[in-house]
Amino acid sequence: MLFNVVLFSACYVGRAYKHRKFNLKDLDGMASTALAKSGHPFYFETGAVKPALANFLDSNLVDTYTYAFLIIRNDSILYEKYFDQLDSSSLLPSFSVAKSFVGTLVGMALEEGKIKNLDEPVTNYLPYLLKKDRAFSKISIQHVLDMRSGIKSNEDYGNPFSDVLKLGFTKNMKGKLKKLKIETAPGTQDYKSVNTQVLAMIVEAATGKKIQDYLVEKIWQPLGMETSATWNIDSRKHQVARAFCCINATARDFAKLGKLYLNKGNWNGKQLVSANWVNGTVNADTMRKYEGYKNQWWGGDRAEYFKDSLKAVEYAMANNCRRLFSYTTKKDNIKYFGVSCNNTPYYAEGILDQFVFVDPLKNVVIVRLGHYWKHPQTNSENFIYQVDKKL
Repeated sequence: MLFNVVLFSACYVGRAYKHRKFNLKDLDGMASTALAKSGHPFYFETGAVKPALANFLDSNLVDTYTYAFLIIRNDSILYEKYFDQLDSSSLLPSFSVAKSFVGTLVGMALEEGKIKNLDEPVTNYLPYLLKKDRAFSKISIQHVLDMRSGIKSNEDYGNPFSDVLKLGFTKNMKGKLKKLKIETAPGTQDYKSVNTQVLAMIVEAATGKKIQDYLVEKIWQPLGMETSATWNIDSRKHQVARAFCCINATARDFAKLGKLYLNKGNWNGKQLVSANWVNGTVNADTMRKYEGYKNQWWGGDRAEYFKDSLKAVEYAMANNCRRLFSYTTKKDNIKYFGVSCNNTPYYAEGILDQFVFVDPLKNVVIVRLGHYWKHPQTNSENFIYQVDKKL
């Protein structure tokens, strides 16, 4: 019995059990690497939100396990609120919001010519996978970007023996990746965090740099991050970033990734990632085609609906929307006219309801950081859409 207890506490299962109810103080006990703040920080301007919206936010964010809520429009902070004695300098966990950073780095490595083509097999960069199973040569970088690789992995966060928690708490990340297996042929969407870890290893092989160093060079410094951040790693010995999660930064600095995409990859006059990459990632038609997930970003077909067809046409013309449609409800037999635009919102999302939400139509970025959202009437995503609509 004593042997079993020692074994349990010495492996990743013990660490997973210890942190099963994650809270902020857990970050202090996790190995991480520093992401140096920029020598030329960018600061958002200070704006003002309408009192009615501020009152709505103040009353609805209480007791929702929110740590930070930030609204930026036209590069001005309209609303900024922190809870539990946190403030604008507090480092907060992003979890899978980090995936959107990694996806962006893939686009940058591609444009640098470090990655030759997204249709290349992953084995061109990770030859040990080819030795494991020659079928890995059928998996392209694009498959991995879109969560369509077919790699076998259990994404059950409630199971301490699941593959995703092995990645989350292993002290030898590369050792885990060398044991990967294929479950299905590539092509079908199946969200698994291991795909992002594979992407990071590809970027490292292509650039010859640690993913954390490449992030600082290509994103953290150019975007003028105000605060030094951290990225959790597997161990001090191996220094491999947990790329599928675990960038810890301030709400304002997370918002800057949203600003970069909002401006089609341009940052204050300098094109950091091409407009083609941004459009090919977050365009509504693209998101619709790829079932709401593309290049490590989420997007939805959030349409506006009208009972009057003329109002629908007027809205479409005013917002440069090309897709109009209609449907009739089965229950009430009411006909609605819908308008769907190519500049609909998209977002990076973490498992604890972290969001970097971007609405290109309104030039808005909304950041929500915290623990699992708790609200008596709405979920976190719908709440953010509701707030965006009120702007």
